[in-house]
Amino acid sequence: MANPRLQPDLTSERGAVIVHVTIALVGLLAFSTFVIDYGVLWAARRQAQNAADAAALAGAISLAYVDFDNQALARSSALVVAAQNQVWGEAPDVTDADITFPVCPPGSPGAGTNSCVRVDVFRNQRAGGNPLPTFFGKIVGINEQGVRATATAEALFGESTDCVKPFAIPDRWVEGRNDVGPAGWSENDTFERYIPNGANAGQVYTPDADSYPPGSGYSPESVSLGGGDYGRLITLKSGSPNSALAPGQYHPVVINPAEGPGGANYRENIATCDTTVIGPGTELESEPGNMVGPTSQGMRNLLALDPEAEWDSTLNDGRGGIRGGCMARLTAPCMVSPRLVAIPVFDPDAYDAGRASGRIVFNITKVLGFFVDQMNGNEVRGYIMTYPSEAHAGMGGVPGSGFVVSVALVR
Repeated sequence: MANPRLQPDLTSERGAVIVHVTIALVGLLAFSTFVIDYGVLWAARRQAQNAADAAALAGAISLAYVDFDNQALARSSALVVAAQNQVWGEAPDVTDADITFPVCPPGSPGAGTNSCVRVDVFRNQRAGGNPLPTFFGKIVGINEQGVRATATAEALFGESTDCVKPFAIPDRWVEGRNDVGPAGWSENDTFERYIPNGANAGQVYTPDADSYPPGSGYSPESVSLGGGDYGRLITLKSGSPNSALAPGQYHPVVINPAEGPGGANYRENIATCDTTVIGPGTELESEPGNMVGPTSQGMRNLLALDPEAEWDSTLNDGRGGIRGGCMARLTAPCMVSPRLVAIPVFDPDAYDAGRASGRIVFNITKVLGFFVDQMNGNEVRGYIMTYPSEAHAGMGGVPGSGFVVSVALVR
């Protein structure tokens, strides 16, 4: 007779837990493959997009602020920035061929122009590439994975901006009398087209920017990097209707009519930003009263916002530029020093004609960038350049179409 203890007990549940654990482990491994490896993929995808965005903006900045026609320099700038933005701990795979200059896409401010930079960023399995690792995917034979991202940025140019400071200077003119200094227009000349008997005094003002270089008026080409007016040192001095116009003579103006005139608003507008948009065609009223004191106070407050910034004549191949200050900080940095401001420029011919008839008119023809360098008593010394505004309506992708420059991601 068989021993019953040696017979298998088919009703026993011993060992069933091992079966359940094995099945659960398989499920957990599959789930881990999905969560961890898929999570790596999406985290790397976000980092790749950041790298593409930063690289495209770097290329557009090179086109906008350095040399629009130098695509090699823009490509080099984009490559450097792309390499600095790591994807899953390593530099992304980006080559010269991945940085292109396509026609700007529909819907962008400069649609149809050639002011765009496109950057494609990879971490994948293409030949010579640098794929992402897998952790649990190796169990099922998946040893690597890849991501890619693309971004398009545009260099933008315009004529109008906000944050304009409440003091206006005259536009350039053709100096026919050679009052003081070398032949032609210089900082020491004065504008006296109309003299008391009504005769022409020899000055000519042509607001059309196309008249540059032989004619008058600051132009986008003259004010941009490499132009004859870029980095031009101007000393702002207080002017009055009783004195002839000089290149650095400023006149206090009311930027925001809703706020009204007054020393407090005027001083505040110098040190802060007023959102009123100013550009060609804007007519500004004169700020009544003596604004020398409020100008000095507002300028000192502006200088205090970034006291360590300075003009370095050795930058940009000796053409000068802003150095130090918040632009060089590791903590709380800034893209552009707050001491680079927008100042309105008015038509000296209309002003002089109005002054002769008893009506002071400030017809704004353009807005320039002006780096506030230092105070000398009540006078302000600074350097002329383009103004880096935030992108806004009215800006486009045609270089030389304005003095206000910006960049923006468009795709």
